[in-house]
Amino acid sequence: MPRKKKVIDQDIILDGTENKKTFKCLRCGKEYDVAVGHFYKITYSSLWKANDCYAPICKDCVNEMFDEYSRKFGSDRTACIIMSHVLDVPFYNSLFDSISQNNGRVTMGLLLRIIGNARNYQFQTFSNTLVNGELNKNALDLQEEKEQKWSKAEIQAKDDCISVVGYDPFDGYNEGDRRYLFSELIKYFEDGIEDDPFKLSQIVQVVNNNNQIRQIDLQIARLNPMNSAEAIKSLNDIKVKLVSNNDKIAKENEISVKNRSNKDAGRNTLTFLMKDMREKDIAGAEANFYDQLRSPGTQWAADMSVKAIKENAFFDENDMQEIFDTQRELIDKFQKESDDAKEKYRLSLIENQRLKELLEDAGIDASAKDTDGDAV
Repeated sequence: MPRKKKVIDQDIILDGTENKKTFKCLRCGKEYDVAVGHFYKITYSSLWKANDCYAPICKDCVNEMFDEYSRKFGSDRTACIIMSHVLDVPFYNSLFDSISQNNGRVTMGLLLRIIGNARNYQFQTFSNTLVNGELNKNALDLQEEKEQKWSKAEIQAKDDCISVVGYDPFDGYNEGDRRYLFSELIKYFEDGIEDDPFKLSQIVQVVNNNNQIRQIDLQIARLNPMNSAEAIKSLNDIKVKLVSNNDKIAKENEISVKNRSNKDAGRNTLTFLMKDMREKDIAGAEANFYDQLRSPGTQWAADMSVKAIKENAFFDENDMQEIFDTQRELIDKFQKESDDAKEKYRLSLIENQRLKELLEDAGIDASAKDTDGDAV
């Protein structure tokens, strides 16, 4: 009698035993019983669906390929673009620059974790990179793209500085530095400064030194004084030299306010005008802080900030618990302040009513006004 054929399912072989599923790296050939910890999960690519959405190249091979491409082309950015294509994940220059600035060097693991967790990269693959023209952007395009997100004041400071200096004095600096440098440089400008190129160049040098001092302070703040005493000492020595150099430049060129011969410099600035109006007791010069906080612009900015935090922040359970505890404390604090304010308001109403009754008993009309329109 001929052998009856059995129906072969995906995980069943002829003898009826189950086929144990394994995950194999197509580069090194290693096989693993589980994919977690050995392969990157690419959720939104349709290429790896049959592999439970895991890319068929193990993490070790991905890192090795990244390093190989980086050495071959002399660029981590190029290596990242190639590996994004291999794994079918989106690549954005802005994301690469952000990771590079905050972490020193980009790794595929960090890039994939951010892409997998951030909502703005949902349902995207490398095809989005191609369609959006991301690979055709040059350094100037990327710089302009970042600076479009600056505030109006920051953009105005940049435009004013370039107009006065005649060129971009901070071309090639990263976005964070450019924001700081332009905002600082504009503070040193005074009437006629564009007619003194040498003094202008010295001001730019002072601002550059201030930026280096700022970066040194940030580095020192990240170091542990117990374990990095030598590094902190070295950084402080550099900082002292920069401060001394700034002091010398400022005094020789009358840049600092203390040594500036033109005491009228800066009288047309908003800060000076506000100070002058306060000294003259002009009430309109003072803004109502409550109205500022409740203005549509402030509320919009607050709402956008909360939305951005929800979409881009990566909080674990400990972070969420800490946020909850902090919110609870703030709510209790503001509730107490609200209750205190309500009680003061209630007592003020009672006192106001008593004063009105006393005026009425004395035969004085509280709403009466004199001939000048002022209350009696």
